[in-house]
Amino acid sequence: MASQSEPSEPLLLSSFLKSGKLKEAEKESRVKLHGVDLDSYSGYITVDKEQDKNLFFWFFPATKVEPTEAPLLLYLNGGPGNSSFIGLFVEVGPLRVDKDLKLHRAEVAWTDNFNIIFVDNPVFVGFSYAKPGHESKNLHAITDNLYSFVTQFLQIYPKFKDCDFYVGGVSYAGKYVASLASKIHSEMEEEESDIGINMRGIFVFSGFFDPFQMFHNYPQYLLTMGLISEKKARNLSEKLAYALDKHRLLGKYEEAVMDLMDSVFTQMHKTLGFDSLDNILITKKYEWHFEKYLNKPEVQHAIHARACQYTFQEENMLVHMAEDFIKGVPTELKIALESYKVLMVSGQMDMVVSVPMVESFLHDFRWSGMSRYLSADKIMWKDKDGEVAGYVTEVKNLTRVVMRKAGHRPALDQPEWTLEMMTKFLSDQSFAH
Repeated sequence: MASQSEPSEPLLLSSFLKSGKLKEAEKESRVKLHGVDLDSYSGYITVDKEQDKNLFFWFFPATKVEPTEAPLLLYLNGGPGNSSFIGLFVEVGPLRVDKDLKLHRAEVAWTDNFNIIFVDNPVFVGFSYAKPGHESKNLHAITDNLYSFVTQFLQIYPKFKDCDFYVGGVSYAGKYVASLASKIHSEMEEEESDIGINMRGIFVFSGFFDPFQMFHNYPQYLLTMGLISEKKARNLSEKLAYALDKHRLLGKYEEAVMDLMDSVFTQMHKTLGFDSLDNILITKKYEWHFEKYLNKPEVQHAIHARACQYTFQEENMLVHMAEDFIKGVPTELKIALESYKVLMVSGQMDMVVSVPMVESFLHDFRWSGMSRYLSADKIMWKDKDGEVAGYVTEVKNLTRVVMRKAGHRPALDQPEWTLEMMTKFLSDQSFAH
């Protein structure tokens, strides 16, 4: 461990790849943390040398099965601007931090049976960085960076190259996930392609696939659940429509995005009396301690991160991406859905990206299974103890799950059900049994 006075230097692994020193890269990237005995690797991969764009990752091989025979998952959080260490420390990862900033193993962790890469994305989120003024301002740039990351990662850690590969994430990350899957598919279609990504599917929680279309349906859930009046719903709909038109028709991108955030979050917090809109059953914000933990100099040194003031939410990212923010990814999602298996999950109690918002998107989403999906019955999914965990629609490559007693982050609210669901999805088990 480094002393408090020693600044942490970033471990840039792309340089090892360039010189062919793969064993040294693996050795140098190994993480040793006080408090837990867990195999993991972390560091930076340079995805744009000219702009010095470096994405930070923390990789956890599976612990209860042979890692090279387990699926390899890339896990992304949304925002835009959320660090994917929310996924690591709060949602699906193997580590938890208590109020005394002590590190513990999670009681339920996906990394028992799956290999997971957590990536701070895009640059300037979490520990990831670039030259000042070189923010990623659109999905195209973010996708190119993620694609470069994946291809380099599989070269630096070649024993995982043959693992079934899945890309997944939460909320706004649904756009990243669909776009990256589409990019991988198109690159693999190229003649003489040798990228070697064993792409199998995507998974998205609370997917914000098309903000422009889905924002129009935001008031519906609040009205149906009796939280707002019809008058308030009409007023909210008008404000959202005005902000969306301001963005699309007038090109006032930053102003429009700020108006949207004010209508959806600031005003709704006041109207509903909720500190967080993640779960209708929980009025207070979740209490997370990992941000303070990751700002300890000795921890930043141990995980090979550059010395910095880490935050799990980069507020300026929304401004940087204002022009791109409301654009949807129906084309990219269709390519992913026609090419790979897809899991879409909604928490029944989510007030941020509600079930009606996702269903309205799917109602208009054109793909080869559209008519079958719209006429399909839902399957009652019961967990291993016989309790109803959710309701599932299975059509062609699509598995659509609405999870009971879960909000915007199903893995946080219902960790055991979420792990059981992922196990079924990844192993092609039916939810009917």
